[in-house]
Amino acid sequence: MRVKRGQLLTYVLIIEIFMISFNVASIMIKNQDGKADSTMSAEPLFSIDVPATLVKDVISFPTLSEMIEATHSDLTYVAKIEEEGTLMYSSRSGAYRYGPSIISNPDGTIDAWFSAPGNNSTEWDYISYRHYEDGKWGAEKIVLKPTRNSADRCSCCDPGVIYFNDYYYLAYTSTWDAKRKGMNNSAFVARSHNPEGPYEKWNGDGWGGNPKPIIEYEDDPNGWGIGEVSFVIKDNELYIYYTYFDTTGGSTRLAKARLSENWPNTIKEEGIACPRRHNDSIDVVYCDELNNFLAFAIDYRMDSASRLIVYESADGAEFSKVGTRKDGIEDYAHNLGISKDPQGHISLTDDLIIGYAYGRSWGRWSAVFKNMELDVRPDSSFHF
Repeated sequence: MRVKRGQLLTYVLIIEIFMISFNVASIMIKNQDGKADSTMSAEPLFSIDVPATLVKDVISFPTLSEMIEATHSDLTYVAKIEEEGTLMYSSRSGAYRYGPSIISNPDGTIDAWFSAPGNNSTEWDYISYRHYEDGKWGAEKIVLKPTRNSADRCSCCDPGVIYFNDYYYLAYTSTWDAKRKGMNNSAFVARSHNPEGPYEKWNGDGWGGNPKPIIEYEDDPNGWGIGEVSFVIKDNELYIYYTYFDTTGGSTRLAKARLSENWPNTIKEEGIACPRRHNDSIDVVYCDELNNFLAFAIDYRMDSASRLIVYESADGAEFSKVGTRKDGIEDYAHNLGISKDPQGHISLTDDLIIGYAYGRSWGRWSAVFKNMELDVRPDSSFHF
């Protein structure tokens, strides 16, 4: 039974009136069966008979499932992040890893993809992969590179992975426009039966050959463009969240597609899902107990004030801020990913992992994975 805030205050007031009226320091509340439900003193001066239903309402608290049933506005999300974590890459090596996409499998293994340095000249970034099993991380492997003389010739970065129809679909950010140094990007995707590849890229009509964007940036080429994709599957639809930035500002936008063989041909734009101010790209999950979408990101990216920021949405189309947390997040953090199952879902009972890069010097970023506990409490009891 859920205790309503107004009811609880009323019951507390009744008890206080009894205490004042009889001028006692403690009481014992008994139910109608004569059994004590709550003892406030070992030797009470007297007892008061109170209906059992009232006693239950006064001393019982919601179970986790009951708290989850409350409306979203009545909930507070509580995140606890470990301090140290696992260092996945050290900037002392002189380079970087960032923007992990993390899949937690039902058998306890973990697959993780990262942005990694390319050849330091014509190909800026590659995508690397690591696998966790039996308590240890395996060796790193480069699994995706740009295709020469193609639309993704400059880079493969910002991995976002989802699994369905026996394929891992790996979205990535890239551009053909070398002269603008990281601007004028579009979103691409490749697929493989295995998380470590080999991958075949979407070519506009099917899979393999010269890549074509799945969502193409067509505005001012001096803007950052489109990329940083995060996938979620809900009700047999693929939700595609991506960053959009032109020269005037940016946002996270939503597109949807059918779960078909050539799903990029079915993509439909849905509009702005979340504003972009000083927060970084978001990684979106669907929480089954809450029937709710959650989005995680770094707020104040690449700043000494960087922290975790969380958003929620009932329909996945419009997100609102839940709160922020600095504890456990390094300064100058950016490009966070959160672990999810192969379809982009989480449970509050999962052993969640967040991963992100950090470092003050451009292009010299360590990457860390940290365990995070996510809990839900009645509003006004705890704060994020």
